[in-house]
Amino acid sequence: MLASPKIDLESLAFPILLDPKLPQHMEEILRLKELPYVVIVDQIESQVKDLIKAASPSVSYSSEELTNKAKDFFQKEESETYGIWVFYPWKNHLVHILPKEDFIRIRTIRNNYKITPQEHEYLAGKKIGIVGLSVGQSIALAMALERSCGEMRLADFDTLELSNLNRLKAGVTSLGLEKVVIAAREISEIDPYLNLTLYRKGVTEQNIDDFFTANGKLDLVIDECDSLDMKILLREKAKFYGIPVLMDTSDRGMLDVERFDLEPDRPIFHGLMGNIDLSSLKNLTTQQKVGIGLKITGTDTLSPRMKASLLEVGQTISSWPQLASAVFLGGASVAHVGRRLLLGDQVKSGRYYVDLDEIVHLEALEEIKVPDLKNVQNGDFKAAIPDDILPSGYLPSEKELEEMISFANLAPSGGNIQPWIWVLDQRGILHLFHDKVRSFSLLDYKGTGSLIAFGAALENLRIFCGKHGIEIEVIPQIREFDDDLIASVRFVSKQNQSLNIPHLDLFDGVGIRCTNRKNPKRKPLNEDQLDSILSLVDSKEMSLDFLTDEKDLEKLSEILGGMDRMRLFHEQGLQDFIQEVRWNDKEARETKDGIDLATLELSGAERAAMGLLKDPRTVKFFRKFLMGYGLTKISHSTLMASSAIFLLQSKKYTPESILEAGKILQRIWIKANMMGIAFQPVTASLFIFQRVKREKDHGFEEPETQLIAEHYQALKKLYGVKDGMEEIFMFRLNFAGEPSMRSYRRDVSETLIRI
Repeated sequence: MLASPKIDLESLAFPILLDPKLPQHMEEILRLKELPYVVIVDQIESQVKDLIKAASPSVSYSSEELTNKAKDFFQKEESETYGIWVFYPWKNHLVHILPKEDFIRIRTIRNNYKITPQEHEYLAGKKIGIVGLSVGQSIALAMALERSCGEMRLADFDTLELSNLNRLKAGVTSLGLEKVVIAAREISEIDPYLNLTLYRKGVTEQNIDDFFTANGKLDLVIDECDSLDMKILLREKAKFYGIPVLMDTSDRGMLDVERFDLEPDRPIFHGLMGNIDLSSLKNLTTQQKVGIGLKITGTDTLSPRMKASLLEVGQTISSWPQLASAVFLGGASVAHVGRRLLLGDQVKSGRYYVDLDEIVHLEALEEIKVPDLKNVQNGDFKAAIPDDILPSGYLPSEKELEEMISFANLAPSGGNIQPWIWVLDQRGILHLFHDKVRSFSLLDYKGTGSLIAFGAALENLRIFCGKHGIEIEVIPQIREFDDDLIASVRFVSKQNQSLNIPHLDLFDGVGIRCTNRKNPKRKPLNEDQLDSILSLVDSKEMSLDFLTDEKDLEKLSEILGGMDRMRLFHEQGLQDFIQEVRWNDKEARETKDGIDLATLELSGAERAAMGLLKDPRTVKFFRKFLMGYGLTKISHSTLMASSAIFLLQSKKYTPESILEAGKILQRIWIKANMMGIAFQPVTASLFIFQRVKREKDHGFEEPETQLIAEHYQALKKLYGVKDGMEEIFMFRLNFAGEPSMRSYRRDVSETLIRI
């Protein structure tokens, strides 16, 4: 409700809100404007421009465009009567501001998404009581700035003294003024719409129930008063009404949390004071207060400087010290924890410390480590090998075998995990096994990601053997998705010249094949290049479709970007991501697997953002509110720099068909690189689609599952996927030049076993 234009005693603390649409208020506005000592602050056009920018955050308006938009706005709204005029009697300032809802939105827009709009709406219904406006002033200002509540009740009976100016935000012009009025004025100048109720005589036994319940019960009490008996009384009332209490002590950042709302029988001050008679705490001397205060704080936990100071109380100093840095830190701590508590987060009762003296001596926070997989032991390969295969007719030399395996291992794999183990038995037969320890991940659904890698590795091996005149027989062994043995390779014979086999011309391209994530200016593929790519799909069971239109790529970007979010929202998906990235060159060289951060071709800002994902709490927050749209930026850049995005489909979803898909993809990849065309998989979403489509316990929450289903249908519509076809793999082609970095490969000795 708007205040009356009439100035009364409360105007010493509160501004007067004037609605120009009300004749009486408009008359007062005009009168104030005529007074020579009144300063007029009319920046309504600037505020409207902020409103326009907030309505379209993705649009980058020029100064001229923004000015024109503001002019259009004031064609519909009269500038003079739009919004509210606020008069601050203690400053003789008349200020023109936006209407309440818009004002709050723009004033708090830089809170997003550390505080989400949904959270702000929820917090607007919360009521906070603060007792004691020395330390309490910094808390009140921090919570007002963040707008962590809709109403504040401020209580303090004291006035500002010169000795208070070491820690209070005030000046000598306010000496003798009530601390509660100083705080109210500061808050009103920040946000005149925030509801304030002042208890100028402080909280007393007579008004304490009114403080806790008038106009609705408080949701949080913050105790920063000096009176020990009032501290006890506040907690007794808080227990009675079921209201949590926070208190900062301004030493070592000590913060007390007492959840009387959840624990009505909890002893006050964590039981540290024992059984205390409230009447015995009245009219204490300073020394007596210190003695009882030490029961609350403890002695061992105090900082050395505070211990020394307490020994001087009554000697060289009259009271315990407080520094502005500690008071402001306490304001930040209480404001932060109080907001989290009000939002329903799991803030537990207890005593906590934000001790800067200790923190600044700590080492950097330990990063989440990538598991060491070098010493992983595998099962009994011998038992899995069938005994009905004829011995090889030719035994490759040691050099041939190592070169062959090294060549095969140049195949790509999801996250560069290299999930293969080659086992050579005594009959001279080479067997390809799936190392599931290396490949276990959200994206390796049913081992399909690894099967594509195995298909690529077998294609490399076939090309190598053909080039060196070695005739081989590849015997598929996998029957079910969970099988360990993928295929067996029998060496039939050797000739002195290369064999006449399909795609032998790709031999020289295997060594240059790589993933290139650079995003240069988009350039289209010509018809000959497209035909060369499409011709490599030589299976009637497979089809390869593609998108090149910029509008289609924009739509696809929304789908794949959305699925990137879903992957990181998934607990295992996030863990996989953290484990597969090699965050520096040392890690990449030591493991010789995973995705070297350098290969992601990120800008400095993007690298910093990527580093944030090492802290799972960031992503858990995104997940809670289905947010994290910034995570889609890299996908969008990837898609919009693409010449084309291809989708490989199959009529079957079997281990054999996916293994075949891996062989086809390897040919396309090599051919593209040989033509100077960059190749990058963008297929993570397909593995998630298949998991959600086929599994009940897929690990996604219901809202996420619905989003995934919507993205899946959008993808099928975009590519025109026909019923009965299965989406196997997606990749982009573009012209990106040479990559800045190529992924490392494990040594042959780590992947070849002889039994």
